[in-house]
Amino acid sequence: MKLITLGLLLSLQVSAAVNVAQVQKQIQAQNAGWTAKSTWVSELPAADVARMMGSKAEVPNNLDYSDVFSKSVTAETVDWRNKDGVNWLGAVMNQGNCGSCVAFAAIATLEAQLSINSATPWLRPQLSPQALFACGGGSCDRGWYPSSAASYMKSKGVIDNACAPYTMGSDGKDVACSQFCANQAQRTLKIVGSNNPRGWFGSAAKVKEALKKGPLMTTMTVYEDFLTYSGGVYKSVSSRSVGGHAVSLVGFSDEGQYWIVRNSWGADWGENGFVRVAWDDKSGIGSDVTGFETLPTQAVASIAYPAENDYVSGMMEVKVDANRGGAFLIELMKGGRTIQALANDGQFDTTLLSDGRYELVASNPELKTLVRGFTILNSAPQATITFAAMDYDLNTPVKGRLEFDVVVDAKPVALQKLDFVVTKLDGSPVTKRTTDVVMKNMKLGFRFNSIPNGEYLIFFRGHVKGQTFESVKIKVLNQN
Repeated sequence: MKLITLGLLLSLQVSAAVNVAQVQKQIQAQNAGWTAKSTWVSELPAADVARMMGSKAEVPNNLDYSDVFSKSVTAETVDWRNKDGVNWLGAVMNQGNCGSCVAFAAIATLEAQLSINSATPWLRPQLSPQALFACGGGSCDRGWYPSSAASYMKSKGVIDNACAPYTMGSDGKDVACSQFCANQAQRTLKIVGSNNPRGWFGSAAKVKEALKKGPLMTTMTVYEDFLTYSGGVYKSVSSRSVGGHAVSLVGFSDEGQYWIVRNSWGADWGENGFVRVAWDDKSGIGSDVTGFETLPTQAVASIAYPAENDYVSGMMEVKVDANRGGAFLIELMKGGRTIQALANDGQFDTTLLSDGRYELVASNPELKTLVRGFTILNSAPQATITFAAMDYDLNTPVKGRLEFDVVVDAKPVALQKLDFVVTKLDGSPVTKRTTDVVMKNMKLGFRFNSIPNGEYLIFFRGHVKGQTFESVKIKVLNQN
């Protein structure tokens, strides 16, 4: 699930939350050994950063490392991005402008555990952080509790992403808990239970042992320098906390003495969305951890094609991956109702169907796949894109971070992705930023201090099935 990668926010232009140059000086002075740079998160105003810190649980920092610093312990490394030569994790996600980190950490951890328990890395389930957050009691402004997420996943369960795609990061608005799709009850997955493997006295060795079985949800105190992290083993050099955060713990290194953490700020933050955190960091990583218990799975299947959120046309070939032989009934659905079906792998003629959003599910007497959401588009798409800077006159020199109100009027289906493009006056490219969730009304931001001073053209470019649509191009003078 690839989500917002532009750094989204709603507030007016104010100074950034973090002085990156000061952080870099502190790293050098303390010989901390990691690198910092301006990121879309560090450029957010302080109020928007605080809004993203959505874990309301108290973050302890009392993990006992005495049992892992022992020289007699054989050095080990666990990394679920490359465990036995296989990546068991899904794509890094982005919570955007919403304090929904608890839901993202819970979903990322559960998705990985489902693949691990079934011994099938290709399973790659895609569940809905939006439904979990909205129905479990979370709020973009108030955040949520990890314990509440675990409790809700056991009592009520979670649904697939196709039933409730994530939109809250685009506009920062909560959605109501509702019947997200017509057959939602049949698409709900529950965990058996949850556990805290750290033990009563908080043993780092026990957390490591649990990580050998799969990722864990954990919480951390975020210090302002964390927002600027771009590589290396992180150890905080700042004293100011900006709030509590939930992430997925996906590994460790004895040799490097660090945890491997999957964040929810997009793949362009940190080390492709991940961060290595030193064992002696003060953030509390690993001190409060939760593992999810699922039913043992012997027979599993997944729709290999089309992929989640694909756009297809013409003859659509459907393929099912399974770890056990047997025929599958493949159902093509719209609005929760089956409109066509195939016996085993085959093709659907999408030219016989209207353009729009559809779903696929495959089943046999033993098992059923998760629902796969995709879009059919056979007719010629149309789109108009307009934008304006929020409370800022683009006829005056631009600097720092600006936010834009963007309106995308697309027919007959939504655009697949949207770029913010900066070029020189002769049209030669300078940079672009891309979002993969395109809504009619969006709030998107860009850091003009990330490019040299000078005159540029700025505009938005939308994409759908190989066709592009551009907004008007506006000339701006960049002066930082």
